[in-house]
Amino acid sequence: MEKLQGTSMDIVQDNIEKLKQIFPEIFTEGKIDFQVLKQLLGEHIENDKERYSFTWKGKTQARQIAQDMSTGTLRPDRDNSKDWENTENLYIEGDNLEVLKLLQKSYHGKIKMIYIDPPYNTGKDFVYKDNFRDNIDNYLTITGQKTSVGYKSTTNTETDGSYHSNWLNMMYPRLKLARNLLTDDGVIFISIDDNEQENLKKICDEILGETNFIAQIIWERAYAPVNLKKHFSESHDYILCYSKNIELTICNGLKRSEEANDRYSNPDNDYRGVWQSDNFSVGPAVENNIYEIITPSGRSCYPPNGRSWRVSEEKFKEMVKDNRVWFGEDGNGVPRQKRFLSEVKTSITPMTIWKYVEVGHSQDATKKLKELFENIHIFDYSKSIELIKRCIELYSQENSIILDFFSGSATTAHAVMQLNAEDGGNRKYIMVQLPEVCDEKSEAYKAGYKNICEIGKERIRRAGEKIKSDETLPAENREKLDIGFKVFKLDSSNIKEWDSETEDLKQSLFDSIDNIKSDRTSLDILYEILLKYGLDLNVPIVENKHFYSIGGGTLLINLDKEIDMEVIDSICEEYKTLLEIDEDFKTTVVLRDSSFANDVDKTNAMKKLEQVGIKEVRSI
Repeated sequence: MEKLQGTSMDIVQDNIEKLKQIFPEIFTEGKIDFQVLKQLLGEHIENDKERYSFTWKGKTQARQIAQDMSTGTLRPDRDNSKDWENTENLYIEGDNLEVLKLLQKSYHGKIKMIYIDPPYNTGKDFVYKDNFRDNIDNYLTITGQKTSVGYKSTTNTETDGSYHSNWLNMMYPRLKLARNLLTDDGVIFISIDDNEQENLKKICDEILGETNFIAQIIWERAYAPVNLKKHFSESHDYILCYSKNIELTICNGLKRSEEANDRYSNPDNDYRGVWQSDNFSVGPAVENNIYEIITPSGRSCYPPNGRSWRVSEEKFKEMVKDNRVWFGEDGNGVPRQKRFLSEVKTSITPMTIWKYVEVGHSQDATKKLKELFENIHIFDYSKSIELIKRCIELYSQENSIILDFFSGSATTAHAVMQLNAEDGGNRKYIMVQLPEVCDEKSEAYKAGYKNICEIGKERIRRAGEKIKSDETLPAENREKLDIGFKVFKLDSSNIKEWDSETEDLKQSLFDSIDNIKSDRTSLDILYEILLKYGLDLNVPIVENKHFYSIGGGTLLINLDKEIDMEVIDSICEEYKTLLEIDEDFKTTVVLRDSSFANDVDKTNAMKKLEQVGIKEVRSI
């Protein structure tokens, strides 16, 4: 009976396996022969010491931390969740670096769109300080779950000699891990301002590939100048957009507005429906397309100087015959091409400047959030719902998973629910947020919200109920709308580690008999198994008398402290039933290593499981 692997996905090993598939000949006794690899890559190898590169202090370590595995877990918190049994949305409290590592197996290549609004590095905002030795321990200290003498949480000020490096070291591993989670046609949107825009684009070019750059969007976030500014009053932020593979990525475009459709009419009662006319001349001129056109009234027309007609003379005659050229109601106008609404794209290609009249501004976002919390100023610098909703509309489908690992006030969750209510979609979200403590002087703290996670969860609760009751939205969409969320909290593993350096050896030996921490529940252990095994956190779970059946029987798990043959018989019967449905069905059984009374019982259990065809048995 093998031990269940207790770590997150091994990214290094995964990369090695990919290399083996592409270049099997570079491996010698399990090691990579770089000389052979260089020969295979030929002239694509860069050997010059002077080369174009982007580097900073700590980059090597930042790259390494993205590859280090996590031994942590996500503990379910049913009490703070909403509609736990039915919802497919996730709200995760914890350091997003560790959470991204823990999601690698379960959500590798499954996230269609990521939106993040990271700290802008203004000198006033909090920058996550990663402890490369033990980031779980670091997280527990930051959030006050563990005390540490001399620990101090600070902002990243410009007087720090590593001002930009600190920010880059924080962002680099998180973006590396985020890329792994994207679907092959997935995209990521990142909000930023001038402080780090240039650096962010450079690391995105490196991690995601400069050929996968889609756009740098300018969001008009302010509608009025700040006259106290000495030189300019900044009125915009940026949103960088990259795809994982631009060749596969498809933009849905923006919905055509009623105003745009109203520009179409049908003055000649054309059977093809409403149309609008378009200029028939183009520039610069194509010599072969300069010719005389005689209007129905007999007037001679030539294209303006420096321009030509849109099509050849032969094509023009075909278009006239098909009633696709308009000369005005009196037949005396300059020729114009008829474009039918039924034949144009159903969407509009987005532009890179997003006006606040279209997607809202920051002041309006703050105002609406304040109204949602009954006139309490609850959060600073929240993004507008319409802004994030537009990002989601452009690059998601109705069943896509949307991730935001700098969740803040949970605007992204709000936007997902709003869009689902509008178009009938079933998009799911995963929000990740460090439970940063609120300032004791803030209105939020005085209103009872001790940290940002409490604000985010309450915002989702209130927003969901508000959308559900909005009668201007389609009733059938609101009826099926998922406004719940499962809460998970980052923590150390539920499994005790063997402490070989302990002074109390007797107690350590006693503890190792039962290797599950005393304060952990069966549900805690169950979800750690799902994470480490690589199953979706929304996978169906059925609790039977003797075991949990996960994902229709993919996993059969018993977590009892004591197991007898009745339990083993029950598992065997379940597997036989599954085989009747699918004769090729495979399952994995997971048991507690300490649950057997003795080695004989353990051996008998393994033999019985093997007799019915269960070959995969794991222990914790």
